[in-house]
Amino acid sequence: MHMDQLKLKLQEYYQHYQQLDKKPRKAAGTAVNNRVEEMESDILTQFGLPVSKRFVQILHDFVHHSVVNDQLLDYVSRKLRTAARRYLLSPVMSDLDQLTQARDQKKSPYDVLPELGCPVHDYAIFLVGELLYRRNMTPQDILDELKRVQLHRAWEDLQVLGKVHNYSSHELYAKLKKQGLRFVDDFIQQLRRQEVAKPQNKRLTPAEEGYKPNYQTISKVQIEDIVFDDKTTPSLFGKIRSGRSYSRITIGLEFSELNQLLMSSGELGVEISNAIKKRLANRSAEKPMVIDIKAEFGEPLKLDNCYLEVYKPQHKEDGKWTEDKDAFYFVDKILSKKEFDKKAKEAEVKTKIQECLELIGGSYVYYQRLRRLGITDDEAKLRAGLQDELLFKLSFYLNKLKD
Repeated sequence: MHMDQLKLKLQEYYQHYQQLDKKPRKAAGTAVNNRVEEMESDILTQFGLPVSKRFVQILHDFVHHSVVNDQLLDYVSRKLRTAARRYLLSPVMSDLDQLTQARDQKKSPYDVLPELGCPVHDYAIFLVGELLYRRNMTPQDILDELKRVQLHRAWEDLQVLGKVHNYSSHELYAKLKKQGLRFVDDFIQQLRRQEVAKPQNKRLTPAEEGYKPNYQTISKVQIEDIVFDDKTTPSLFGKIRSGRSYSRITIGLEFSELNQLLMSSGELGVEISNAIKKRLANRSAEKPMVIDIKAEFGEPLKLDNCYLEVYKPQHKEDGKWTEDKDAFYFVDKILSKKEFDKKAKEAEVKTKIQECLELIGGSYVYYQRLRRLGITDDEAKLRAGLQDELLFKLSFYLNKLKD
């Protein structure tokens, strides 16, 4: 693009953006909004840049100046050329490598997707932000799914299906399944959760969703990254000992639960808590926000002083609730060591009581067998250990429960 043409394009973009910015978000016209996005794409494409968040931000910084002049236009032009030079001269990476790097660095999906040639669509954001980052799906699985959607140009179908109430009986659902899309159910279930949870900004419980989870208790988790923003619940990324080795794990929880964990983790927990508060207070911080604990504090956060009762979320598949396969868990309860020991002791006592009750119930069967052999009632009770009248009644009713 010729320099004079670029300046004219930037000036026009500035004017359109000012129109958009002066109006309330709901009142801003769709046509103006679309025109601004088209111009962003046009300007960046002329420089050979994808329409990713980091490059669009250069334009957003430009339009927030109160006055536009030749000096500012020259400055923005140089900044775009520098960004383009760095981008175009950077080592060529395969799509798979880009996704792997994005996962390791927790890059914003708004940066990753345009650089893969994909639109910033709700389904694409779900694949990268939720399945790749939060649920530890493999980059290859995510890339394959993105390619399938691109191949069949299914973005609009997915958008429409997401708004259908009984989606699984809709013709578009059958069409997308036939095209081999693997995560349609997960995506729409996630949309439903977000819609219902919007008013209180809190996830639904399994009971509210309609399934019974399989609870398990875990401890000694090493947390390496915390990912969060001001609209969704935080996620912890780390590892947990599995036999002689460690396996990856992702844990979703509420901010109140995260604070409880951090406050039980000594000085390091307090430092991390303060870092989270600062990030949340910074409105201009890139979202989602990531705290790389080892990089920022020199060591991972070890959850040694508590136990987590967790469960895997479930989704409906062919009308049945199915547990997600990836190593992603929600926290149900956080127990201190004292609370866990008490609960373990209670469980042990309940087990012993159950064993005793089964023995007592079984004694009545022995008593009946003796009576059938012609042994007197008193003698049969004595041999079965049921000479006490109350114990005999208990044995009778316990045996009746088995019938």
